[in-house]
Amino acid sequence: MRSGTLGRVCSPPRIAITGIGVIGPHGVGTDVFWDALVAGRSGIRRVRSPELQGLPAHHAGEALDFDPTTFMEKRTARRMGRFAQMAVAASVLALRDAGIEELDRPRTGITVHTGAGGVGEGDREVAARRDDPSRIGPLYVPQLSANMAAANVAIHLGVTGPTTAGVGACAAGAIGVAEGFHMLRRGEVDLVLAGGTEAALTAPLVASLANAGALTVAEGESATISRPFDLNRTGFVPAEGAAIVVLEPLEAALARGATIYCEMLGAGLSCDAFHITSPEPSGGGAELAMRRALANGAVDAARVSCIVAHGTGTRLNDSAEAAAICRVFSQSSRLPVTAPKSSVGHTLGAAGAFGVATAALAIRYGLVPPSLNYETPDPDCPLAVVHGAPLVGQLDAAMVNAFGFGGQNAALVLARA
Repeated sequence: MRSGTLGRVCSPPRIAITGIGVIGPHGVGTDVFWDALVAGRSGIRRVRSPELQGLPAHHAGEALDFDPTTFMEKRTARRMGRFAQMAVAASVLALRDAGIEELDRPRTGITVHTGAGGVGEGDREVAARRDDPSRIGPLYVPQLSANMAAANVAIHLGVTGPTTAGVGACAAGAIGVAEGFHMLRRGEVDLVLAGGTEAALTAPLVASLANAGALTVAEGESATISRPFDLNRTGFVPAEGAAIVVLEPLEAALARGATIYCEMLGAGLSCDAFHITSPEPSGGGAELAMRRALANGAVDAARVSCIVAHGTGTRLNDSAEAAAICRVFSQSSRLPVTAPKSSVGHTLGAAGAFGVATAALAIRYGLVPPSLNYETPDPDCPLAVVHGAPLVGQLDAAMVNAFGFGGQNAALVLARA
């Protein structure tokens, strides 16, 4: 065979994160989110929604500052579920952050995933029409369907490229980012909006999770309730929000002078295949996802200098994740671990995307934000949990973990570009 390009295998492009958009309990915007994490401010409050009064769980991360009409016409907002409104808003913010004003619409992809979709709108419509189901409104399906966050982002931006909308429980947001990463690596598109969204603070869902023993029903100051990896953790605090990142080839980002938060190196998925809600106790599925992410990115575990943990604050999830981390990383006893859910609450299907945003910002600014309420170490979670103050120092690579009901696991590796 003649030398030259014939027969040569092209290397996949390196992928950068160049924009981040966040809507959440702390407020609207990435700066608001990051400032709160670094300062150790909680976005968790006693529930204010009348619908949530009288339930076993009394605390939540409600996105009280979000007004969809800031990003779209009121008539347009009424036709969407809240989870879709948040996804559109976070996507607009991410594009602004990336400095992108014009999109090559057929060469842009969208991967916005969720856990529950428009369950709130669906519940309320069914309750309102219980006596006469024939009067169910025409927006019931468009507001309820889980694909409509991604679809509405595409409609709002006029994007005609590949658009995916997976449902992966609490791993959904990370799976969405993984899909966007692979879409770019396959050369299908030149830019992707990827992440997760959730607005499922409804009475049936919150009550069900509380009765299943997943949510904390603890009383006290709201900011002290979520305590991942602490010996006295009692469950997770539900929250809502959306986090979207802009992914694009590193070479293209450099060519246009973009601000680069970090590079995404690899992604790994797995399933516990164990139980519909409980994690496999040894963390075997989580371990497999982490090892696959490292292998996919050709990253040595010793290079990882921070873990953005799933860290829900439930007894079983935290101990299983800690066991997996200890087996994957020989440096686990000194590897900084942060748990954003201590500040944000658990945004369910958006949680993995919030983890990606946290890791990207940590790498960009050389700060690992502290985990709130970590007071008493748990012997079952022998991790170096950052607490009290941010950890300052240049980060080379970070692992992001996200796990969900049904045993769905996702792990991503981000690194300084």
